[in-house]
Amino acid sequence: MRTREKAALAVAGLAVAAAGGTVLAGTSGAVGPSPAPNVQAAEASCVTDGAGMCTVQHALGTVPAAVVVSANTPGQFNAYMLNTVQGSYTATTFQVRAMFNQTTPKAGGAIWFSFAAYGGAPVTITPTPTKSSPTPTKPPTPTTAPTTVAPPTTTSELPGTTPPGGGSGLGG
Repeated sequence: MRTREKAALAVAGLAVAAAGGTVLAGTSGAVGPSPAPNVQAAEASCVTDGAGMCTVQHALGTVPAAVVVSANTPGQFNAYMLNTVQGSYTATTFQVRAMFNQTTPKAGGAIWFSFAAYGGAPVTITPTPTKSSPTPTKPPTPTTAPTTVAPPTTTSELPGTTPPGGGSGLGG
């Protein structure tokens, strides 16, 4: 905040205080990661080569961990897709490629775009394993052959009984 802005804020605070209001004034620092990340955001333009590519200068002073680009097309019939070129990042430059479609580069044409280059080491995100339910198992198949039981034999007499007539077998 500049000195003039601070003075205006102080005068406004005094006026509110004189009117019987509560003044909450002061300056605060930026809230965010510490140390602040190294970021450069800008607008750029260039003329592409035969493959639809051009080299862009940046001022990070280090190889960017990521670069985000967004095409700014001035006319309704001048649309193109814009991407960064993998492996092209250096401490001072990166490359972009403009394409009309997946197979046709915007060769030898002017392109306009915005970019944000982020310095520092790239963040690697490792997926956390998800818990899976156990796979149901089938009961084991028996390995022994089932035993067979012989059918019972039928007799007319039950064991331990005497034949009718109660006889002793002696004629009588």
